[in-house]
Amino acid sequence: MKKLITILFTALLATACGGGGEGTGSHGVPGNINANIGIAKHATRIEVPALRDGELFIAHTTTVNHKENVTYSISHNAERKHCRWTAFTFDPSNREIKWKRDNWDNTEWGGDPFQPNPDMPDSCVMTQSQINKNGFVRGHIVASYDRVYSKDANEQTFYYSNISPMYSRFNTGAWNDCERNVQNWGRNSNFCDTLYIVKGATIREGEYRTVGTCPTVPNYYFMALLCLKSNSYKSIGLLFKHENGNSRTQICSIDYLESFTGIDFFCNVPDAAENSTERTYDPNQWNGLSGYTDLKK
Repeated sequence: MKKLITILFTALLATACGGGGEGTGSHGVPGNINANIGIAKHATRIEVPALRDGELFIAHTTTVNHKENVTYSISHNAERKHCRWTAFTFDPSNREIKWKRDNWDNTEWGGDPFQPNPDMPDSCVMTQSQINKNGFVRGHIVASYDRVYSKDANEQTFYYSNISPMYSRFNTGAWNDCERNVQNWGRNSNFCDTLYIVKGATIREGEYRTVGTCPTVPNYYFMALLCLKSNSYKSIGLLFKHENGNSRTQICSIDYLESFTGIDFFCNVPDAAENSTERTYDPNQWNGLSGYTDLKK
């Protein structure tokens, strides 16, 4: 059974698309001055960045073993018709593999489960035509293989609100390579107890381009990763220039990625742990990274 939890912030009317404000909607709590307050269910989860006024926050959930499980959360900008970020975890409740992409061949979707997000007006999200007819492929932000612990969870990754217009070589190259790294890290209980992930794209003014009828083609994509193992955190940022060719993975601190994207990642982690963890990174602690450019920030 699937459920959707939705909050519309002040600059986004419930009956229409709009908004695009750049102010943040986060509020301080004791010991954590930039944490999200509990105005939306699931907004205080560790993986959820600081919420932004004027954007739609949705926590997609499924029922797993009679308990509600968050598949992923998303912050969507209706004016750009594109998400700013998605956030999810790998942990013991969702790292198992119980559904395969090939299984969609024998369902009502006939092998192509891409579909509108039932919780958003169609006019707020890009269409397949806008993506494919302008030379791009339908690139997942939360990868299909990130969410294969149930059919319902996998289906939610095919909502067009989770899809971005990507160059094919980028989608199957650097982006895909790091998706596989994230999946390997997240499903390895020896590496992490929980892996917190934020993926997204640059969609502020000047950070994207319009191509034909495709309204928002991001210039960069990113992944912010926070690993919890034995009560200890480590983090790393991954940044990708969106090119129609061989894009190199750039690695950096979360602090640098925050300054680059304008997003406050992991704001719900207590300040002392957040500040120390986000300043530093060590690529040697993240097996599988190769061919990267170290930004040393």
